[in-house]
Amino acid sequence: MAKTGSKPPKDWSRGKIIFAGCLFALALMGLWARAYHVQVVKGPEYARMANRQYWASETVSGKRGEIFDRNGLLLAKSITTPSVYVRPNEVTDVWAVSQKLGKILGLNPGDVAGQLKTKKRFVWVARKISDAQAAAVREEALPGVHLESENSRQYPQGHMAGQLLGFVNMDGRGIEGLEKAFNEQLAPSSSKFTVQRDAAGNRLSSMEGGDRASFDGSDLRLTLDSQVQLATEDALARSVARAKGKSGMALVVEVPTGDILAWVHYPLFNPNSVKKVSGEWKNRIAVDIFEPGSTMKPIMVAAALQEQICTPATKFYCENGKWSVKGRRIKDTHKYENLTVSEIVRYSSNIGSAKIGLNLGAEKYNKYLQALGFGRPVGLPLPGESAGLLRPMRQWREVELANMAFGQGIGVTMLQMAEAYLCIANGGVRLPLRLVHEPGRQVEGTRVFDRDVAAKVMSMLEEVVQMDGTGTQARIEGVRVAGKTGTAQKASPTGGYGGEYVASFVAVFPADRPRYLVYMLVDEPQAGHYGGVLVAPEVRNVGVQLLTSSGMLTAPVEAPLAAQAPAPRFAAPVERQQVAAADAQIMPDLQGATVREALEILVGHGIVPRISGQGVVVGKQKPLPGEKWPADKQCQLWLAHQPG
Repeated sequence: MAKTGSKPPKDWSRGKIIFAGCLFALALMGLWARAYHVQVVKGPEYARMANRQYWASETVSGKRGEIFDRNGLLLAKSITTPSVYVRPNEVTDVWAVSQKLGKILGLNPGDVAGQLKTKKRFVWVARKISDAQAAAVREEALPGVHLESENSRQYPQGHMAGQLLGFVNMDGRGIEGLEKAFNEQLAPSSSKFTVQRDAAGNRLSSMEGGDRASFDGSDLRLTLDSQVQLATEDALARSVARAKGKSGMALVVEVPTGDILAWVHYPLFNPNSVKKVSGEWKNRIAVDIFEPGSTMKPIMVAAALQEQICTPATKFYCENGKWSVKGRRIKDTHKYENLTVSEIVRYSSNIGSAKIGLNLGAEKYNKYLQALGFGRPVGLPLPGESAGLLRPMRQWREVELANMAFGQGIGVTMLQMAEAYLCIANGGVRLPLRLVHEPGRQVEGTRVFDRDVAAKVMSMLEEVVQMDGTGTQARIEGVRVAGKTGTAQKASPTGGYGGEYVASFVAVFPADRPRYLVYMLVDEPQAGHYGGVLVAPEVRNVGVQLLTSSGMLTAPVEAPLAAQAPAPRFAAPVERQQVAAADAQIMPDLQGATVREALEILVGHGIVPRISGQGVVVGKQKPLPGEKWPADKQCQLWLAHQPG
């Protein structure tokens, strides 16, 4: 029985609802507070973090421009090469990483560890490594170690025109030769782009190949002819070896245009492997100064003829080989008496040249030296081109003028001498030498000598070779050759002249229709010092190959057997053989082919052959016909005057 007057149970439902509401209100306020903190207080910071994660700024660069010869043969190109870098803040075990990288890359682990113990965020460890090394690094998957692709410079033809081409530094900037001179044209451009990445860091978008190509540097096409270059390199190497010389230089120029077809130094230099201390990369043709010796005599005679100081038939007494000017003795190699101007050039008389120069006078001689460009760079696009050494005319005394008349007391570059002879070969018009191939460009020159004066000097140069002059070893059967020998003593560091010489020879092929000018020089020969004996035979060999390849000489000829020439010379008919097609797998039969035909096939496959012997056709070859193309790109050709 229920008690009357008892209180009913208290209803807590309202309080529970209010309590729950308060809890929800507090939670909601906390969420709003958190949202405010994230979106307002921390919002800008988190936005920056998100951008760093999902968006990245990348620099896109093109490739350096390529360099070609006049026929399109590739001389310099850029290839993609892997490099290794480390982010030190991501490396957990410095010594372990250093040990593994050192083993793969051939580096000292201690040196690598020293690089990684830095506060820098980025450190290069090894640049432009091999693909095998890159694969080994990738396989190790070391924390903080990354690979990056860079452009590396490569010279497919090896030593061909190495000093002229020059090379680039590790960052791809030209620091020597044409690579430096045309760096602005060859260098690629770059630009920064923002790219999107996914959560794993993978790029979601990339530039198309065509867009990347727009950042590539411009290509450069040279006037060089790779086949002429190879033939001249081989000839210069033989000449230096025969003369037991220290070094050598050679130029081949196309007379009507001034285009340089070959630019050769010996010892050769391969820009793929630069030895910073060797000095073999020095571009001596452009920077070295030497006394020209007797090669200056025709230049002086041309000035005297132009000023009507003499004629080719004017005679000068040559003092029986010994003469003094103001106490300074001048000597000839023979005891000449009366010689005409033509004979003075033919026999290379120093005394006769000095007398012509003294009659010409300092003012007039200087005028023509200046007009021909001596004393200043010829203007080719090359770094450090020398101006030569031409003292002010007011400093010329009588003895200096006499010496300069036969090529002593004046410093020249090979380019200056080549341009002076090019002027005579072009009928007295001075043309600028050219290295950049511009087939549509008009050739413009400046007249220095009258046409008949140039023709008279060319006739004298022809007598040097074709008659009993000093250049008889440059004769070619059936071709009129003009040339001049040069033998100059080198100045001694202690003053005066020492016992070393520069032997040189310059020739024009053919003399009646000048097409090619070949200039070769051997420095410090030990097997003699006369340019007509040491250098002229190889200049002749270059001329034979030039004339044969251009169709101006239809049959190879034997070289004269001795310098005293009117010795008989022989023409050997050639039975031309069909050259087998260059199969992709096997060596073709090159025996019986001309040098030009053989080089076209081999150079097209990236092979620069070694050439031995004299002649214009291939007598033997290695590898033999039918063998596989050599993996090491080594090939030997032996030349002959007729097949077999």
